[in-house]
Amino acid sequence: MSEERSNVTRLQELRRRRALRRLRRLLLVLAAAGAVALYFTGAFSQAALAARETFDSVRIALSPGAGWPVKTGIPEVLQAEPLSGGFVLLGKQDVGVWSAGGTQLRTIQHGYARPAVSVGNTRFCLYGRSGYELRVEGRTDTLYKRTFEQPILLAEMSTGGSVAVVTQSDRFAAELTVWDASMEFRYGWNPTDTEGTPVRVAFARDNKRLAVACLVAQGGSLQTNLYFLDIRSDEITASASAGGQPLQLHWLTNDRLLVLYDRMAAVYNAATGEQTAVFSYEGETLGAASVSGQNCALLFSPDTSDSPARLVVLDPQMQMLGEASVPAPAAGVVCTRTAAYVLRQESVAAYSLAGEALWEAPTGTKPLAVLDAKQLVVVTGGQADLLTGEGQSA
Repeated sequence: MSEERSNVTRLQELRRRRALRRLRRLLLVLAAAGAVALYFTGAFSQAALAARETFDSVRIALSPGAGWPVKTGIPEVLQAEPLSGGFVLLGKQDVGVWSAGGTQLRTIQHGYARPAVSVGNTRFCLYGRSGYELRVEGRTDTLYKRTFEQPILLAEMSTGGSVAVVTQSDRFAAELTVWDASMEFRYGWNPTDTEGTPVRVAFARDNKRLAVACLVAQGGSLQTNLYFLDIRSDEITASASAGGQPLQLHWLTNDRLLVLYDRMAAVYNAATGEQTAVFSYEGETLGAASVSGQNCALLFSPDTSDSPARLVVLDPQMQMLGEASVPAPAAGVVCTRTAAYVLRQESVAAYSLAGEALWEAPTGTKPLAVLDAKQLVVVTGGQADLLTGEGQSA
């Protein structure tokens, strides 16, 4: 009886082991099928890329900085943009990427005749105006390359990694396409000659809506047609029109868009296209403008080169927060959430948002840009340095 019971127990154990083996095989097959599905839908590669970018962020943050100042090797800076705590400098032949600690992460020789960059969060797109190639670059390597059939007019990257590309078209005024973070096609719009040619594009913070400013000749003068698009819909959400040329587009919130024209600054309701606030500077020459958060700094050029420039800081309702007279020469302005920084001949002058003069830091040579990259960084020809409020570079 004992032997019989033992045989039954062994038989049950064998059956249990066989069932476990079958279950393991089934789970392995399901896991493999899931991995294949993820791979072919792009979810796997996108998740792997996101993990790699997160790893890069941690590694860069923990790496010791090279110290300041740093030699950039870019004497003539065409664009300077903050990039996830660091910054990107675009030159005529090279693009350089630096961390917030001043370490150079990479250099790219682009070879474009008319290069341009648009920065997202941890990546940026690099292309040549009137060229055919667009590259999506990370802080440590190239993520994607795409060649278009028509010349590229402009490209804009969202904080989520999507890219809007405007190219020439044989049938329409232009062709606008939107590509997701994996460089897969998501949306297309072909504006007619009546709607105009897109000259400015800006993504909303949700990465699903975008504003497009188109220029069209009407009655012997240029007019801006403003369109609000949603990549989830084939219809134009809202539109508006204004005289003059659009210089910059900035989403203040997911529902409000700030447009800086050559004659005025205006805020629009993205759902209706209604203009809700305006600040007119008709008769003045806008020399430079900068937006940070919901504040905007405008620098108006004087009539003569030795006259002071006028600095104006606006709130989201286009009401004046502050105003200051900046001694000549004054060539540019950068707005942060706490101050406005004016680029002068061989110094950077800081003003509060109320227009009060705070300090002025000498730079030795002409400042080309000031970047809010975790720390304030001032860029000059061939060099970048920290900028502090003690009246001198750190």
